[in-house]
Amino acid sequence: MIIATILGGCNNHPASPTLLNKVENLMPAQPDSAYALLASIDTDTLNAESFAHWCMLKAELSHRTSHVSVPSIEYMEKTFDWYKKKGTEKECLKAGFYLGMAHAHEGESDKAMNIYARIYTIAEKRHDFQLMGYTCSYMADLYARQDYPSLSLRKTKEAAVWFQKANNKRSYVCALRDICRRYAYMDSLSLALTYLQRADSLCQTFNDINVYHSILNAYGNIYQMQGEYELAEKYFYQTLNNSANPIPDYFALSHLYIETNQLQKAKEMLQKIPMKESINRYAVYSDLYEIAKLEGKFEQALNYLEQYTEINDSLSIASNESKILEIENRYKHQKLMTENAELRLKQTGYLLAFAVCLIVVLIVLWIYFGYRKRTEKKLLLQQADLRDTRNRLLELSIEMERKNALLKHSEEEEKSLERMRKEMETLTVRYRTLRKNMLESSPVYKKLHQLAKQKKPQNTRTLISEELWEQIKQQAQKVYPGLRRYVIDRCPDLSESEWAYCCLYLFGFDTNDEASLLGINPTSVRTKTLRLRSRLNIDLPAQMSLYEYITMQI
Repeated sequence: MIIATILGGCNNHPASPTLLNKVENLMPAQPDSAYALLASIDTDTLNAESFAHWCMLKAELSHRTSHVSVPSIEYMEKTFDWYKKKGTEKECLKAGFYLGMAHAHEGESDKAMNIYARIYTIAEKRHDFQLMGYTCSYMADLYARQDYPSLSLRKTKEAAVWFQKANNKRSYVCALRDICRRYAYMDSLSLALTYLQRADSLCQTFNDINVYHSILNAYGNIYQMQGEYELAEKYFYQTLNNSANPIPDYFALSHLYIETNQLQKAKEMLQKIPMKESINRYAVYSDLYEIAKLEGKFEQALNYLEQYTEINDSLSIASNESKILEIENRYKHQKLMTENAELRLKQTGYLLAFAVCLIVVLIVLWIYFGYRKRTEKKLLLQQADLRDTRNRLLELSIEMERKNALLKHSEEEEKSLERMRKEMETLTVRYRTLRKNMLESSPVYKKLHQLAKQKKPQNTRTLISEELWEQIKQQAQKVYPGLRRYVIDRCPDLSESEWAYCCLYLFGFDTNDEASLLGINPTSVRTKTLRLRSRLNIDLPAQMSLYEYITMQI
């Protein structure tokens, strides 16, 4: 209905333009009140112009506060299209920036990064230092999320430069604080403290309690990481005294006391946290579990472990319960709209059909989530086994190096060394087998196997969708974490399609199955494999395949 309203907006009266202006005026000083007022507006009544204005206001609120989510990609694309056609260049740039935020919020990092890069280029031509600073900040967040700390640090420093040129003191201080966090993540604590002190001195020149609160919290974290626990405690208490929401500060102090083995103080902090919210109960029981372990009260620790595991399970199914509740509410509404004496029999039929559908849906959901839970448990066990095997391999390597250094050619030591070599070979084989089993038990492999067995004659189109390609790359990197670095080191200019095929190749399908999946003949598959080997500059030893060689290297 919203889409229909937008497309036919010219036929509607502009709904609540005065209300939207009121939201815009409230936003700088009272963002929470502005959001409450914005949420009360029925978007079904808005024409295209008012709907675009509504989306821009909500996106602006999500930019200002952490508890408001950015509108969906579909909404922001419509908003961007409207401002591109009828808005000013500045409004169009802001809409594009918020569209990048929407893509980032929904996990589409590459699209978000491309949009941010285009917005940055245009803002640079217009000398819009403010927008350049915000764009760099959000690009830094994306790099941090993708675990590129050096790129994230560089972009945060760029953001600080542009905020300083724009004379935006608040954002400049926040950028300095974020530089501190980036350095702390990279274990450069002295540099982190230097930037934080600069941010602190500048923060004294304007009155912003939220920024000051975040700087005090950063001081506490830095000093805790340096082992200066008394200073960390001091700053956490200052943060607590200046905080409108003390719950995160209670947790920070609790973690500090657990780290310093002041368990009674940690308990006192946890007792001050209200237990009404499930997320608070989860975190409190998690800390109490750690405390009980340190105290040697293992039965009590197990009890806390069970409680926060139960809360975690309840949180994971909360969204499904809300969906079921939404379906029930729709049915009740429909029932009230259609209830009359002439349709009672037909209404009963609808009710029975709904009940049957609901039961079927519940059964399907129960089977699905049971299967998901078993699959996840199996994957966790495989990952744990894989990690243990990797650690054992590392221990044996260190031990063997030590014994090689101390070896005096005695017969007994040579036998011990030989046994160790055999155990390493066995563990290496087991490690490779575990990785292969983990890959073959994944949903992506099963989907590919099912597609490969379809055997469509004369098929010349690939059976793999773009979404499935992304899942293939993610699963390959999950099982072989060093794959991306190994491939890029050997061939920095490897194309995206060649990288995707490399990930598919490591799934271990034979030539015919690959040909079915890619919609080509087996000869072309062998050609692709030879080309990949050539691009990676690999000289294979005798009697060894490219698959065996790559899996041995990573």
